[in-house]
Amino acid sequence: MWDHVDWLRAQGHRVTSDHVMPPEVQRITAAVAWRFLVRWPQWAWHFLRADRVLIQETLLLAPLMWLKRVGKKRRVVFDFSDPVDTIGAGLRNRLQRLGFAAMTRGADHVIVENAAYLVDLGNRGISASQFYGPVDVDRYQQNAPAAKATRPADSTVRIGWTGSPGTLPFIAPLFPALDELARTHPIGSMLIGVSSVDHDFKYLKLTCQPWNEHEEFRLVPSFDLGLFVLDGSERSKRRGAGKLFIYMAAGVPFVATDLGIAHDLMQESGVGFSVPTQDEWLRVLGTAAENAQLRHAMSEEGVDFARLRLSYQAFRALVRRILL
Repeated sequence: MWDHVDWLRAQGHRVTSDHVMPPEVQRITAAVAWRFLVRWPQWAWHFLRADRVLIQETLLLAPLMWLKRVGKKRRVVFDFSDPVDTIGAGLRNRLQRLGFAAMTRGADHVIVENAAYLVDLGNRGISASQFYGPVDVDRYQQNAPAAKATRPADSTVRIGWTGSPGTLPFIAPLFPALDELARTHPIGSMLIGVSSVDHDFKYLKLTCQPWNEHEEFRLVPSFDLGLFVLDGSERSKRRGAGKLFIYMAAGVPFVATDLGIAHDLMQESGVGFSVPTQDEWLRVLGTAAENAQLRHAMSEEGVDFARLRLSYQAFRALVRRILL
C-alpha cells in the first residue's frame, strides 16, 4: 500500500499509514510483540478517526472490527493475496482462522488475489472482488531495455526466479531438472532473493543475488524465462502469484505449475508454458528454452495483460471505486 499513499493524498484525502509488522520481520519475537502492544492505542485512534480503512494482509487488527460502527459509519476494506487463513498448524492455525473470519465478516468489502476465495466469501454473503497484483508495470518497463542489453551475446537462455529463503523450497525440487537441461542446452540460471543454495550443480551455471528492491527491478527483465512452482498442497491452491505478476510486468515469459492461481492466470492471459505434472518439468523447460519465437510473443502479450489487469493504475481505479 505504501506505493499508493502519495496518490491517495493527491486526490485530496488525508492519509495515515503504518505497518503492523515491520517489513523485514519474519517472525514474532518479544520485541515485535512489545512494539505491537504499545502501538495498539495509536492504531485504534486512527481507526476511529478514519472514514475509510484499508487493511492489507494482517489479521492482527481483527479486534478493531468491534470499533467499526463506533461514532460513525466507516467503510473498511480487507485486501490480501496469500492464504492468510491457513498459516501454521494446531493452535496457531485455529487462531488464524478465527482472525480471518472476524476480518472478512467485519469488512464492507474484501479484495482477493486468488479467485478460489470468491465462492467461500460469496456463500457467507460477503462482498468481494478479485484483483491480480498489483505490480509497478511502468517501473519494470523503464528498466527493461537496459536489462535486456545485459543478456549474453550467445544463445544462452537465462532462466530466473525471484523470491526469498522462505520460498526457495518451492523451486529446490527443480534443481536436478535444471542441471540436466544445462547438460544439453545452453542455459544459465539466476536466483534473486537468496545468497546460496544447498545443491551441487554439475552443468548449470548458477548466480545468486540477495534481494533488494532496486536489484529486482533491474534484473528480472533480463530473464528469458521465469519459474513458478506450486507443490500441489491445499495451501498452494490458494496462494497468490506475485512472482508471475512480476514476470509479466517485466516482459518475461514463464514456466509454471498448472495449478491454482497459475492455472487461472495462464488460461485468462494465454501466456505461460504450463507444467501439468511434476515429472514433466524437464520436458516443458526444454520446449520453452528452444522456442525463442514463442517466448518473444509471450513477452509482449504478458506486458499488455499486465498493463490492463495487474498494474498500479488498474489497482488504484478499483480501490478508489470501492473506498469512495
